[in-house]
Amino acid sequence: MSIELIIVLAVLGLGGLIGLFYVSHAIETQRRKKTLLIASLSDQGFRLQRLLDFIPAAYLSKEIRLVLLNQVQQRFIRLVELAPDKEKFGKKLASCEAQIAELQTVPQQLPPPSFKSPDEANELRSLLQELSRVIESLAQNKVIPGTEAQRHLNSIHASFIEASLNYFLQMGNTARQQKKPKLAVHHYQKAAAEMQKRNQQGAYETQIEQVKQLIAEQQEVANLEHNIPAPTETASELDQGLNELLEEKDAWKKKYF
Repeated sequence: MSIELIIVLAVLGLGGLIGLFYVSHAIETQRRKKTLLIASLSDQGFRLQRLLDFIPAAYLSKEIRLVLLNQVQQRFIRLVELAPDKEKFGKKLASCEAQIAELQTVPQQLPPPSFKSPDEANELRSLLQELSRVIESLAQNKVIPGTEAQRHLNSIHASFIEASLNYFLQMGNTARQQKKPKLAVHHYQKAAAEMQKRNQQGAYETQIEQVKQLIAEQQEVANLEHNIPAPTETASELDQGLNELLEEKDAWKKKYF
């Protein structure tokens, strides 16, 4: 075998090795990109579904629920295409489609749930804030029109205020039932003050009058009592939760409205 032929074969072999390296590298790059895409879509889908699962229906409009469900559906459709062997993606897609079908019917109007602790109230606050960021992101990425996003943000903000009022009123009623008139007055006053701030269109006029009557009633009871026990540690903790529940509303208004 001539030296020239040996050199040619060596060059071809080296070229083949280099080509094989680049092909392997390209395949590995594509595999990594696919893995990252699957992880990203899966995380997004589960985070969106979490908002649907944990925000009570009373604080989430049907229109917003449909927006979230459609986004979840799109992600799991893509995930089923990318990883057809993953049964959990198919199950999640089926569940999402069932939720969409159910929502198309007229849903039953459910009353707001009761909060059992400040942690529950704070959790709802965090979820509504996260939902606002999701809506804002969809608008920035041109997934939904800006006017639609603003309408959803207004609805979320209204839900945030309604949750706050419900919490104050709930705690006032609880204190009244526990025969703690001063604590009841405290919570009712917070609810009345918040409604007064939002009463430009007279939306809370009737409720304000009702709460004022409760305040007068409980104040009279408190005046008749000589030994009123100090608020317990639990009551103070709940009061802290109540205050925290409304802390960021003004920041919300500056950011979104």
